[in-house]
Amino acid sequence: MKQSPSILALSLGLGVAACSSSPPFESGEVRATDGTPISYDVRGRGRTTLVFVHCWSCNRAFWKEQVDAFADRYRVVSLDLPGHGASGHDREQWHIERYGDDVATVVHHLALHDVVLVGHSMGGPVSLAAAKLLRGRVKAVVAVDTLHDMTAPMPKELVASYAELMRADFPGTMRSAVETMFGENRGSEVCEWTVQEALKADPRVAVALFYDFPNLDLARLFREAGVPVRAINAKSKGAPPTNVAANKQLGDYDVIFVPGVGHFLQLERPGVVNAALSATLAELGV
Repeated sequence: MKQSPSILALSLGLGVAACSSSPPFESGEVRATDGTPISYDVRGRGRTTLVFVHCWSCNRAFWKEQVDAFADRYRVVSLDLPGHGASGHDREQWHIERYGDDVATVVHHLALHDVVLVGHSMGGPVSLAAAKLLRGRVKAVVAVDTLHDMTAPMPKELVASYAELMRADFPGTMRSAVETMFGENRGSEVCEWTVQEALKADPRVAVALFYDFPNLDLARLFREAGVPVRAINAKSKGAPPTNVAANKQLGDYDVIFVPGVGHFLQLERPGVVNAALSATLAELGV
């Protein structure tokens, strides 16, 4: 069967370079409401806290070009969602919306207020779900190449067919998909780093979450979040189109486009993405 990485790209898009030598201000672990360990890092100090939420089959290292770059102006938190990275993998059922509770658990544990949730790909809907649970604490959600069209559900049949490809050959399917999402930067050093990190993902968790994508009601999540949503999305050949008009009908929404990049734009063009994030935060008044 011919693989169709664009289906995976669609699911992942549900839309000043850092100094990597800077140590985290704090590393810690907190238990989710079901007891699953959640690992996190905290950097910097500031009135506003940026909480970075990674994408499907990734981990908090995918924000390595952002966390230190913003720690001079903000408190910065990055975490591994359960089933990813250093967090626990023992949860029996895996649901994307459920991750909102995990993010909320970290926010409450750290006693954070004036929070902006920054979510890449799957991290976008997760951030919306968390914002609903954190009313009064979250100022906005910034979606990075995600929430492209919050009125359009993902077709279950297409998801199921791709999930079966992952079951049959998880490493090969993942590599093909990630490389395709880099477009013209396929084969670059950052592309290979991303592939190697994605190959560390737990296949059981990855497939379960993949099946859950069509169950997301993004329009409902946006309305229930009750906060402005700002997007920083890729705009290039093969990138999912952003339905700006439809999204604006749902609530306070706007988008900045970054041309010539793939899905992992925060890694491919960190300086450009960080400038866009800075401008977005300024526009939001945070």
